[in-house]
Amino acid sequence: MNSRHRAIRALLQTMAPSWAAAYIRSFGLPEEEELFLLERDVRGKSYVQIAMERNTTAEAIKRRRRRAYAKIVDEIDHREGPRG
Repeated sequence: MNSRHRAIRALLQTMAPSWAAAYIRSFGLPEEEELFLLERDVRGKSYVQIAMERNTTAEAIKRRRRRAYAKIVDEIDHREGPRG
């Protein structure tokens, strides 16, 4: 996870769970990416718990979380506009 992804994750951890969930939902992520962020980063479930509940692998969850964070970073950059 790169530094920008870590910064977003840290931000989520400072928010109330309902605010963190609303923030994640505001980016319009694909359903599965959104779900994995909510389960892992807001609800604090382990990769194993999520994988068992969703009949997938921990690696698949990690890949989708990374993809979701990349999309969030891109959207934040887009919303902020050009720098300089």
